[in-house]
Amino acid sequence: MRRFLAIKASRLASGMLILAVYLAAAMPAPAASPHRQQWISVADRLIATAPESYPFNWGEGVQMIGLMKIHERTKTPAYAGYVDKWAAIYSPKSDEELLGLKLKRPGYCGRWSPGAALLYLYQARNNPEHLRMSRMVLDFIVKGAERSPDGGLGHWLGSRQLWVDTLYMACPVLAGFARMDRKPEYLDDAANQLIAHGKPLKDQKTGLYYHMWDWQTKERTAGLWGRGNGWVLMSIADTMEFMDRKHPRHGELRKMALDMARGLAKTQDSDGMWHTVMDDHSTYAESSATSMSVYGLLKLVRLKVLPASFRKPALRAWSAVSTKYVKDGLVTGVSAGTSPQAKSDYGKLKIGSETWGTGAYLMAGSEVDRLK
Repeated sequence: MRRFLAIKASRLASGMLILAVYLAAAMPAPAASPHRQQWISVADRLIATAPESYPFNWGEGVQMIGLMKIHERTKTPAYAGYVDKWAAIYSPKSDEELLGLKLKRPGYCGRWSPGAALLYLYQARNNPEHLRMSRMVLDFIVKGAERSPDGGLGHWLGSRQLWVDTLYMACPVLAGFARMDRKPEYLDDAANQLIAHGKPLKDQKTGLYYHMWDWQTKERTAGLWGRGNGWVLMSIADTMEFMDRKHPRHGELRKMALDMARGLAKTQDSDGMWHTVMDDHSTYAESSATSMSVYGLLKLVRLKVLPASFRKPALRAWSAVSTKYVKDGLVTGVSAGTSPQAKSDYGKLKIGSETWGTGAYLMAGSEVDRLK
């Protein structure tokens, strides 16, 4: 009897195994995220370049953030390894030199975005030197940077100006350390930056943002600059990633996100792109603004801050950038570094391939990859 039962069990197990193999073969494999190979090709081309060619500055910081985001998704050691090599170049330099305290624009916020890349690198590799360098940036933001009467961070020491660019230089660092150090005051500061910049720079009609406001002259630039709106949206997303719904600023930031998303939906062109002046389609389509919008929209949908309906315009934009502006691992269609200027001048800036465009595309792909 025991032998009979053993034979029956063996046959049943064999049958179950055959059925499992059949079902596995019949079921479609999980779909890869759209344009994944192009996304990976951009990272692979980047790490084939010399890390010494990239300074400790804002565009390069965004580029290294992008590499850490693709490392998080793919677990490819070479991506974090490249950021590690880049960090080692600047590790021996003084805090004063890295923060640019003796430059024409001392304490320029462009030196802060590398702090977020270094924090992500530390979390991936646990090297105390990366944490030291990142904390140096945090300490300057918290204790050394210029502040407006509302607590908004000035673009450099003595600028007396709020630029939307500054938000992404500061908010990911503040929010990241708030979570790691369990210091909610850093997250409060990140939220306050968004509120303080939003008061003078948000266009109430569109929900989108102007570039710069001078708190001494009370003058504001004209033109809803594309990449500037990308900085704002990504800053909201990276701040709200660590924000509990009970946080006193959650409702305000959610409204900012909703207003922006609606403004983006109205200004997206028929191809899926956003332009360097968002409400003026006579200016050129711009890939870094578009990639940043993809990242911000998809992340805020994932966090359940935005409705799922905003996934559709984000994926249209992702397809547009990937098919029209990425070739042989190079991201093109990126506007040059941009200072506040007359509305008519934004569309005159040269376009090409830039570090911040590469980083923004890698970041956008990291959110698309989560959808597969």
